[in-house]
Amino acid sequence: MRQLGPFAFLLSLPFATLVPAHGMAAVSSDDFLARTTGQLVALCSAPPTDPLATSAVNFCHGFAVAVARVLEEEDAANPGTRPMFCLPANGVSRNQAVSQFVQWASADPSRMSMPATDGVAGFLAANYPCSRQ
Repeated sequence: MRQLGPFAFLLSLPFATLVPAHGMAAVSSDDFLARTTGQLVALCSAPPTDPLATSAVNFCHGFAVAVARVLEEEDAANPGTRPMFCLPANGVSRNQAVSQFVQWASADPSRMSMPATDGVAGFLAANYPCSRQ
């Protein structure tokens, strides 16, 4: 089994402490279904004052790590194909990556309605493209 390497570092802090929650609505129990990128963004950016903030951030972490691991395993199972994303060898700043994910998803309203798994994959592919074949 492959190690996640720098991606685990990326997701090791609670997202809620890293992303400003200006104008964010309270997290709802429906957000935990994580059907859409918008619901995942709500969980990842839950303000610390939200009664569900701890659960939301923990869910966000688990969901994002699981999606990334599945994508990495899929890439590993197809060694002749170009990987979907490549994290920098020196790691990724957690603050920057989380902020970028929320900004990336929010920049195009159509992204917020994407399945949450597609949102994570799209963000990784857009922000960490592979230069190698």
